[in-house]
Amino acid sequence: MLSAQVLLLALLLIGSFGVLLAAALRTGNLSAVLDPGLERLGDPKDSLPPVGPDSPWNPLLWLFEIGRVVAMFVYPVAFVALLLGAVELPRTRWVGDRTAFRWLAFGTGLWLALTALALTPYGTQLHVWLAD
Repeated sequence: MLSAQVLLLALLLIGSFGVLLAAALRTGNLSAVLDPGLERLGDPKDSLPPVGPDSPWNPLLWLFEIGRVVAMFVYPVAFVALLLGAVELPRTRWVGDRTAFRWLAFGTGLWLALTALALTPYGTQLHVWLAD
């Protein structure tokens, strides 16, 4: 479960904050990272790697596009990641695997913090910008 949480977390961070940082660098407006929007950063699709004849074989394009899809579905993905962590935590505690329990608690805590961030006005604004 931890590997699924970490993979989804990495994709979400690349798909949301990676695209946000790329857009801010492209426009030269780094202060827009704190206030993302179409008027300051433009369309988020403009900041992704370009689509061309070699696109199916470009791993960077796949990484950003899959990450962007995960970021657009942040609420259900966060719910699933938290549910997987909450279901698995008591089992690892009962089995007595302390290392797995600590890492799973850490991953679930990260998802809880990311869910809280997504529910703030900043997270909602970032989500609306990514969905455009």
